[in-house]
Amino acid sequence: MQSQSRKTVVFVESAAAMGGVQYSTLYLVRNLDPTEWRPIVVCPEEGDLTQACRDSGIEVHVLSQPRLWSTSVRVGSARLPNPAAWAWDTWLIGRAVRQLRSFLVQCSADLVVTKGLSSHFLGGLAARKLRTPCVWHVQDFISERTFGIYRRAFGLAARFLPEQIIVDGNSIAEQLPRSLRPCITVILNGVDTKLFRPGLDGTLVRQELDIPDADLVIGNLGRITPWKGQHYLIEAFARIAGDNPNVSLLLIGSPVFDNDTYQRRLLKTVADLGLEGRVKLPGYRHDTANVLAAMDIFAFTSIEKDTSPLALLSAMSSGLPIVSFDIAGARELMADDDQFLLVPVADVARLGDALASVVANKNLRESLAAAARKQAVSEFDVEIYRDRIEQVLRKVLLNGKVGINATPTEVQRTASELQV
Repeated sequence: MQSQSRKTVVFVESAAAMGGVQYSTLYLVRNLDPTEWRPIVVCPEEGDLTQACRDSGIEVHVLSQPRLWSTSVRVGSARLPNPAAWAWDTWLIGRAVRQLRSFLVQCSADLVVTKGLSSHFLGGLAARKLRTPCVWHVQDFISERTFGIYRRAFGLAARFLPEQIIVDGNSIAEQLPRSLRPCITVILNGVDTKLFRPGLDGTLVRQELDIPDADLVIGNLGRITPWKGQHYLIEAFARIAGDNPNVSLLLIGSPVFDNDTYQRRLLKTVADLGLEGRVKLPGYRHDTANVLAAMDIFAFTSIEKDTSPLALLSAMSSGLPIVSFDIAGARELMADDDQFLLVPVADVARLGDALASVVANKNLRESLAAAARKQAVSEFDVEIYRDRIEQVLRKVLLNGKVGINATPTEVQRTASELQV
């Protein structure tokens, strides 16, 4: 602890709907040392995150963020930059920055932590004007569209706005300029291993969803969106369903930030395959620990960009055997090859074979489950996660400088270029 007085840390969120980024915020602010930190969460609107913060006694405020125009337009098969949108969006961002800056003054913020792409810019610019230290917590990949302009702009802003950058996976760190590497800390996400634990009773969830007690349940938890790969899981389940009449498939989640086109596609696939009674899509659930307790096997089918995914960590902590597509975000959680059963990405046949082998082999299920639980407790408990984050926050407060590589002249030029 660096001081006898608590430090006010303002977390600037880009959404209030509950996705992985928002859950990581909630888990962190709930567990920060209250004698050292006063966390405040700022959201652009009311939603599940604001309610969850209030339920946990966490101070939360709503400050609207501008609805930006698309910064690219489609011309044929290509997407090209839209200069008019860039100009309009810059003006809107400037107005939002001034609003956030006023709030930071009112709450006497000692440190700003930004979450989500828009918040990195808004929070970073507001903090810069006040010379308040800022940490970017980057948990999403940076778009490579429009000839890499987004990535270059992000890298430029990252030189001047934050003091430190936390990323939740090495693949995100690799997207950023090499000159920033000394200021980047990779901290994989964490979960409450006391909440997500083996031995919970999922009977009521099964009864509610009309799943027979004797069934083995293959489950998946995540946003309903194409890159989460639920369609591959349904197709793989169809390959084994005939030989395994006492196996059900449970897909928990909702589109959240997307429209329902993909969800309707999944429902149609289930109907076309004649699996309506055996594949359940009940939507988003708040009782995540109990839902995982209703599962016997967890299938992780993201096909790209998922870094230290909380759904996968929660399944590990719950002691579920895991079959996973072989992406970097899954491998990064493993200490040994025996902790997950890995399958080539998007290979429906291999996914079906892997699920069939886990369904048929109780010993394999038990060994995978024990290995996953052990890894979750030793490496990804929320208290370990909190301690790692707190170390970075203390470092930034101790250094007390503004900007990673910025000189006073560069700071002035960057602010002018961004029209704030």
